Amino acid sequence: MAAAKSEDFNAKYTDANLASDAAPYDSERLCNLVKILEDADNGSISTAAPAILAGMLCAQKRGDAVPKLYRDIVSGKSNNDKKAIFFGMKRATNLTWAFVGLPNCIPACLGLINELRRDNIAVPSEVDRAPFNEVDWSTKGKETNRQIYRAVGNSEVGQMIAQYFPELSYIANAAVFGYLIGGSVKEQALPLCEIIVAGAIAAMGATRQARSHFKGSMGLGISQAAVDAVWGVAQQVAAWNTTKLPGDINVAALAEEVKANLAQIMDGPSS
Repeated sequence: MAAAKSEDFNAKYTDANLASDAAPYDSERLCNLVKILEDADNGSISTAAPAILAGMLCAQKRGDAVPKLYRDIVSGKSNNDKKAIFFGMKRATNLTWAFVGLPNCIPACLGLINELRRDNIAVPSEVDRAPFNEVDWSTKGKETNRQIYRAVGNSEVGQMIAQYFPELSYIANAAVFGYLIGGSVKEQALPLCEIIVAGAIAAMGATRQARSHFKGSMGLGISQAAVDAVWGVAQQVAAWNTTKLPGDINVAALAEEVKANLAQIMDGPSS
């Protein structure tokens, strides 16, 4: 009976947007991608590995695969471990939905809810950060934005958006870089938050923005080896989903740009 209810839930909520010819969930393949991320650069991004892959799946419009991946990862684990994996994937959704689209993330959210209910696991329903009337999230967002983009070297993009699309610029700073990303750093360091965002954008196929966020990640301390692994996994997720990412990304070249941009900042403006 419980299994039938779960299947009904999946059909109604988790798989509702799934195309009839969508690639079937591949447990071995996707779990191996989590392992690749866990092992990258001697485990430097291991704690964020399931979250990175969850963000990529949503970016590929395959949020339906996230609860299946969760079930595979937590198999045989304690309820506390299951909660930890859930909160990591929840954090990935909070960090990435504004970049990859909320409708692409909702199937993952609903599917994860179903997984928690199956195991009778309760989690807090309270918001985990202060509301807008208590914190100046716009100022926090501008600060977070500066931290991320300091090594990127394309400040003209933000300037153009602020001049011609001021409403978009405001809400991006206040809600995305402030409330969503800046508000997550009390639970997870900014470099890991940023590599989750970068991975999702890369899997989405937004090549220029992915390059910027990979540079932002490396500027915050994520290693070239870890970024290489994330980019490789993004390509493998796309291949599993029978899609091809539109552009190539040379991570080594991006790393050199980051070094040059940071050196220029350290040297200061030329006289």
